[in-house]
Amino acid sequence: MPIYTYKGYDLKTGANRKGKVEADNPRAARVRLKQKEKVIVSSLKEETSLDSARQKRKFLGSGVGTADLSVMTRQFATLQGAQVPLDECLRALVDQVENLVLRNTLSAVKDRVSEGVSLADAVAAYPGVFNRLYVNMVRAGESSGKLDVVLDRLAGFLEDQDATKGQLMSAVTYPIVMILASTGIIAFLFISIVPKLTKVFDSLRVTLPWYTRFCISVSDILQNYWYVILMIAGLSFYLFKRWVATPDGRSTFDRTVLKAPLFGSLILRMMISRFTKTLSTLLNSGVPIINAIEITKNVITNTQIAGVLDEAKIAVQEGESLGRTIERSRQFPPLVTHMIMTGERTGQLEDMLSHVAVAYDAEVERKIAAMISLIEPAMIIIMGGITVLVVFSLMMPMLSVMNQLR
Repeated sequence: MPIYTYKGYDLKTGANRKGKVEADNPRAARVRLKQKEKVIVSSLKEETSLDSARQKRKFLGSGVGTADLSVMTRQFATLQGAQVPLDECLRALVDQVENLVLRNTLSAVKDRVSEGVSLADAVAAYPGVFNRLYVNMVRAGESSGKLDVVLDRLAGFLEDQDATKGQLMSAVTYPIVMILASTGIIAFLFISIVPKLTKVFDSLRVTLPWYTRFCISVSDILQNYWYVILMIAGLSFYLFKRWVATPDGRSTFDRTVLKAPLFGSLILRMMISRFTKTLSTLLNSGVPIINAIEITKNVITNTQIAGVLDEAKIAVQEGESLGRTIERSRQFPPLVTHMIMTGERTGQLEDMLSHVAVAYDAEVERKIAAMISLIEPAMIIIMGGITVLVVFSLMMPMLSVMNQLR
């Protein structure tokens, strides 16, 4: 809700008054100040201006996560299901939403709807918050008169998307923590312990084995050229991002990811789940199949799968079967193409896609659990092994010296 800075005078005393007030629009702000604060406004200025479309997009273009959007959509669906008028729904949502960016976006949407703009066109003005899938589903709900049903489906879709993201984060968090902890321990050994032992070896003038000399060399590099390592790492990351940003680089990277051991099959199944779930949700909401495939293609992040859907859209426009087109690409497992073709033959494509999404969601969960159970001992063995080798390389010369002294 916009905040206004006002100047005026008190109705009773005539004293000058100034301050801030929160209201839906300037007229509401003046009425509120007159009725509640007993202030006649002489000057009123909006502190957070949402009048300019450019300012709106800049301010309202980011900062809204899937979780916040799904909660808001679920509340919206509940209010619509209770037959609450649209403007009252939006006003209630503005009051309930905690995310500042989403709250201001909804306030702006409410103002546009109050001006006679359709809800779909109002949310379409803020693509940083509401993507094409959201906009098209809202438009389909409005045109069919089943906005509450469509919003309920959309909320379920967003909740599933957020849950999948959470599962993936849980899968990668433990390995990352293990790598960081192990790297810190190894770096401490090379930077703090190895130099002290090197001075001992130099004073004893003992002949060092090759593996100990290697550890000392690594320690010298880390101490004296750490900034070069950071520069090389930063430059490599920058060049990699530049390469991935190119069409050829992105295509090569996505193709390599799908063929990667262990992770490739998991990512493919996640893409299939997202594809089938998105397309099923759109078709169930009444979005035409061509538009639904186009929107689904934009939701898919892997260019290889998105390319298949682009070809499928053209093929369906020309009267071909969606399942046959996908089958020719050889990117999808036979089960997926068979289910899609069965759905097309029986006229139950939405249900078949939903079944595939449920099956692959369950498979993704199983694979993530299996990966965690495999990664945990593997990381312990690898990092523990490196630590043991470093300690062994440093202790062997010391034990040799002690034996000679005896």
